[in-house]
Amino acid sequence: MVAAEAAIEIAAPIERVWRVMLATDRYGEWNPFVVRVEGEPRLGGRLTLHVRWHSGGGARSGEIVTQLDPPADGRATLAYRFTGLLATLGAVAATRVQSLYADGPRTRYHTREEFRGWLAWALPLAKVQAGFDAHARALKARAESDRD
Repeated sequence: MVAAEAAIEIAAPIERVWRVMLATDRYGEWNPFVVRVEGEPRLGGRLTLHVRWHSGGGARSGEIVTQLDPPADGRATLAYRFTGLLATLGAVAATRVQSLYADGPRTRYHTREEFRGWLAWALPLAKVQAGFDAHARALKARAESDRD
């Protein structure tokens, strides 16, 4: 198993960060990693993520939303599972989990994706890690701005 993860503290309430995370139609305005999303984030919904690598180029990734827990008791979670051809063939299995934790007027954001399967070793993990880091920093900037 290989994994990528990122975490950051955001000076904004959890509800605001959650709104930014779920406004996937606006990702192109602020997200340098997931630059476009086809589909709506709803439980069981299918998404197509268009990612841009920091080194140039990009990829598309089919996903299905497996968890969509809005803010309650100081926590919120969005998770989606990879459904592309490699998953269908059993070569790569992965689920990305994005979690929010309220800390007073601030929010802690954490994301992690574990890749399993006989071809997981061949994934561009460094590119995914750089993307997660850029995504976290951009989410922070967007949620802390006066727009969402």
